[in-house]
Amino acid sequence: MSNIKLENLEINGYHIYQDKDSFNFGIDAVLLANFALRMSSQCSPLQVCDFCTGALPIPLIMYAKRKMFLSENVKFTAFEIDKGQVELCNKSIAYNKENVEDAKCIDEDITVINDDIKNIFNDREKYKSMYESFDMITCNPPYIKAGSGITNLNDKKIVARHEVLITFEEICKAASLILKSNKKFYIVHHSERFTEISEILKSYSFEVKKVQFIYPRVDKPSTLCLIESVKNSKAGLKVLEPIIVFENDGTYTKMVQNIYGK
Repeated sequence: MSNIKLENLEINGYHIYQDKDSFNFGIDAVLLANFALRMSSQCSPLQVCDFCTGALPIPLIMYAKRKMFLSENVKFTAFEIDKGQVELCNKSIAYNKENVEDAKCIDEDITVINDDIKNIFNDREKYKSMYESFDMITCNPPYIKAGSGITNLNDKKIVARHEVLITFEEICKAASLILKSNKKFYIVHHSERFTEISEILKSYSFEVKKVQFIYPRVDKPSTLCLIESVKNSKAGLKVLEPIIVFENDGTYTKMVQNIYGK
């Protein structure tokens, strides 16, 4: 990992390390983190788990904003299968602990686990203490369905986008085990898979309660959607106001600027 860059999250002084030769987080991770924060009404203490965490953007964004949206008493557990990405996660934690006054306990509040999410159900003895222990799960999963033309399994950028190492169904299976009943599971996914995603969620006792569709521009079809599902909940779907990302001149809309805090 020779192309490591330290980038400013532009939230209360927090920074994140990223490998520019690997998969880097984008606006979908930012929107998901803020969606989970906005939708959550839970009181502290709060246990949050992030699947497919990558370089840790979602936990870092949520942690940096915890006083505004959740509470100071929030603990994060993040799963990431790639050892190199886990090293970056821990590097970011160490940097923020040293340089951000608000982050003096971040190494106690964010734990990164270098393991395959599938082991939550494949190695039940190892993870049984986590079962039904989390108040919230977030996940920015691989979007592209398995068998959709992937050619290079050694390209981390390709693997991050395709369901090669894990499928969405396997993610739901793991989430259903560690999330408490009536608690929330937040994801971002391709809009074209919304019906399929909803059916998979339902098969693991999750009911889709809120969805917010994301459009690149007002005249373009939706590409992504933010989904809130609740474990063991009754049916009842609320479609939220759409998010339009760009104005016609290519600048961010006011809605997106507000999400970014600009």
